[in-house]
Amino acid sequence: MEKNKKEKFTIYIQAAIAMMLIQLVHKIVREIPGALNMGGSGAILVTMFAGMLALGIVLLFFKVKWGLILGLIDGAFMIFQPILVHVILAKPDINGIWWYPIFPWTQAILIIYFCILAWKKLD
Repeated sequence: MEKNKKEKFTIYIQAAIAMMLIQLVHKIVREIPGALNMGGSGAILVTMFAGMLALGIVLLFFKVKWGLILGLIDGAFMIFQPILVHVILAKPDINGIWWYPIFPWTQAILIIYFCILAWKKLD
């Protein structure tokens, strides 16, 4: 019974993987095409962070804590990404929606929260 308990993914790891997966899909569907349309180094940066998320998810499947660190790094970047793109670089949102950054910020906060929670519960 004890061995079986250690082999399963905890709900904390599952939650972190789920949030990272949602963000990875968001990057593939929305952010990478948008960055490619805008041009510049943003396309490389967004693709790099998508790769980090994918690597983090794979590492978590093997119960490697570095997956959580990659999730935390991506979550922190996601908080600053809309500020960098829309405020500092003054690029308007693709759809012209001013409140769009609320979605990546919410995802970022949840990724950070679940990665920290999983880190604390991971033995």
